[in-house]
Amino acid sequence: AAFMITFYTTGGLVAVATLAINILIILGVMASFGATMTLPGLAGIVLTIGMAVDANILIFERMREELAAGKSLAAANESGYFKALLTILDAHAVQLIICAIMIWLGQGPIKGFGVTLAIGVVSTLFSVLVTAHLVMEVLIEGGWLKTLRMNQLLKDINVDFVKWGKPAFIGSWLVVLLGVGVIAYKGNGIFGIDFSGGDVVTASYKQKIEIGKIREIAKANGMPEINVTYVNAIGGGGETLKLETPEGKAGLLLGALQKSDPQAALEKIGENYIGASIGSEILWNALKAIGVSLVVILLYIAFRFEFGFGVGAMFSSFHDILMTVGIFVLFGHQFSAPMVAAILCIVGYSMNETVVVFDRIREELKLNPTGSLRDIVNLAINKVFARTIMTASTTLLAAVALFIFGGGVLKDISFTFMVGIITSTFSAIFIAAQVFYWWHKGDRKHVEAHQDVAPTYEWQGSSKASE
Repeated sequence: AAFMITFYTTGGLVAVATLAINILIILGVMASFGATMTLPGLAGIVLTIGMAVDANILIFERMREELAAGKSLAAANESGYFKALLTILDAHAVQLIICAIMIWLGQGPIKGFGVTLAIGVVSTLFSVLVTAHLVMEVLIEGGWLKTLRMNQLLKDINVDFVKWGKPAFIGSWLVVLLGVGVIAYKGNGIFGIDFSGGDVVTASYKQKIEIGKIREIAKANGMPEINVTYVNAIGGGGETLKLETPEGKAGLLLGALQKSDPQAALEKIGENYIGASIGSEILWNALKAIGVSLVVILLYIAFRFEFGFGVGAMFSSFHDILMTVGIFVLFGHQFSAPMVAAILCIVGYSMNETVVVFDRIREELKLNPTGSLRDIVNLAINKVFARTIMTASTTLLAAVALFIFGGGVLKDISFTFMVGIITSTFSAIFIAAQVFYWWHKGDRKHVEAHQDVAPTYEWQGSSKASE
């Protein structure tokens, strides 16, 4: 809220107000389904908040361009929404596709994460494109808002990004190879209980025990890696404590907690075992979900834009997955089912950033029929660079808040988000756009062979009209 109001003043206030409506819609829909609010679900809502703010920034930055071109505030408002519309729809369509894949192929937390995120995507579209647009129109056309002051985080730049493409590409893949090396070295040690197998015990309580204290007791009893979750159904029902431990350790941990905190009155109400075979099935489905996501991204972007764009998008998504996973393991984290959901979310966010860059490249190809492909790519990236940093900053703020105030699996998820947001921003500029440029060998004629990006010359229009 502070970030948006600082940079977009009244527009920022409108964005924050509609964001509150967005959250109410998400919680309302989840409650109507009788859904359980889990920690991964909460992380999904936080990521939704970040992406909703992204959509607002895209609109406001388009409005800034229109105002700078001399348009009235009312005209800039309409034009800003219109010009940002397709970008927002494309980015959220990819998110919905990935949510559908999570629901289809995922299990447990992955499927729940997909449902929560899908609700958030649809709710965001409504709150940004309908609610916020309506409020802005009422304020402007009613005479309440006569000027819209907007501050800038970054000034306009003029950088040859294509020149730095190869060094950045090589450097980032060296980091990826380092991460892959660490994964190969650690082997099965990178997998948490969800994949390696273990015990799950559910207990009722009268007094809550801090998650940090539970982890300390578990560590003292030879269990450095456990999952602790307090589960409470939104639709009703009491809160319970869920403990996931290595095989044969659930009873030991519950006994240690009962002895350490008798006032908590912990009482076991259920216990089950996650077999390694079940963990393998979850892992296989997770890998399938990631693979299908990459293929679907290629097909969607190729259909909506052009095949070279699709190749760039798939390549950058693959890069972001490997780099995020590598850095995650490098910092000593272990994989659990919620982490797979978080990585799939990063794929969606990566596409969100990539679509913004691609949409501007396609627009510049139409507006500049005589410019070289190198100039077009550089011009497009320079124009969206400031807003790309702005959108990444707002989503990063949400992830940092989750990391600071969250515990347990929330820290792992938010750490994944933070790494993924940074890598996605980098890859949109230095991977996706550069691969697109290299795919077409730096020649715009290769791109213009596809009608959706070919410029329409005046003589072509008159010729068709005379026919």
